[in-house]
Amino acid sequence: MSLERQLISPQAEKKSSILALTLWALCLLSLLGLYLGTGVRQKMSLVKRLTTGDSLYYIADVGVKAAIFELLQDETAQDFLSERWSNNPDVFKDIRVGAGRCNVYYEFLNRDGLRRQRFGIVDEESKININKAELPVIERLIREVLNYDETGSQELAASIVDWRDSDSFLSIPIGSAEDSYYQNLKQPYDCKDFKFQEFRELLLVKGMDEEIFEKLRGFITIFGEGSVNINTAQRQVFSALGIADELLEKIFLYRAGKDEKEDTKDDQIFDIPSNIVAQLSQYVSLSVDEVASLSNIVSRGLLTTYSYNFMVNSYAAMGGVRLTGLDTQPAAGEESEAAAVGRGSVKQITCVVNRKAQILYWHEN
Repeated sequence: MSLERQLISPQAEKKSSILALTLWALCLLSLLGLYLGTGVRQKMSLVKRLTTGDSLYYIADVGVKAAIFELLQDETAQDFLSERWSNNPDVFKDIRVGAGRCNVYYEFLNRDGLRRQRFGIVDEESKININKAELPVIERLIREVLNYDETGSQELAASIVDWRDSDSFLSIPIGSAEDSYYQNLKQPYDCKDFKFQEFRELLLVKGMDEEIFEKLRGFITIFGEGSVNINTAQRQVFSALGIADELLEKIFLYRAGKDEKEDTKDDQIFDIPSNIVAQLSQYVSLSVDEVASLSNIVSRGLLTTYSYNFMVNSYAAMGGVRLTGLDTQPAAGEESEAAAVGRGSVKQITCVVNRKAQILYWHEN
């Protein structure tokens, strides 16, 4: 045994061991504290996000309730673009709810094909019902909106019709799809052979993808009886019904009134379907062919003057987050609204409600 070892007393050795154990315990406690602190911070962050998400949901829901309230107040026998539910910034723009706010709006293409927005809700009867429309109507809509050639529009239209119809026969010999096509996909599934029950179900149809769907969605619906409201429909929808451009211009001219601007106080309204041809003839000159064409469309029940179902798009944000609007470019340093929705700082609720305040469809982003 060395001299140094002999000089260390048992008591000193014991103290040294206790000190070492204490240091180890402190290290372990520090690591445990660091771990717990990280976990607590993560949980606090999660709780904050959940709380913000819940708040945004209720704020966006206020926009939905505001839309339903406006519908319940509307007792008119016809529906048109200058009504309170269609474009009313006083009601639907910058609705303040506590520390947040929401906007209710929708986009559309004006007569010149330019993207615009209205603060309000949009009637589903202003669109083509893909559960009801005949193949040529859907084909024309695809050609108008997507700028497809005749073959491409026919193939996509036939695929949509074959998805919803009850048989297993192809609508066209080549280009459409039934079970044999869908069963041979990498992830196979059956052709539904029943009506569309959800908008995004359209993405299952042959030839459809997100980009095509986003371009079409403002012109299609799965709700209603299939008649299009002549007082609210856009150009592409009228063209899908087979209404020629010259006749279309006359319809828009009548709707706009003296100031030739739609969605203003002097808008003119078609009152009932059976009077459409007579009302238009009294305002503008119609050729024999135009009278025959419009009369045929009316007699087939393709036009109405009343809307029963409405789509609500409500966007909610907290604090200083800016709601940019669908046709507004964000300023320098700001993100787009789509990006804000994607990362959770903006909540979007899209729903379809009817005049009885029944919610038929609900989707959240």
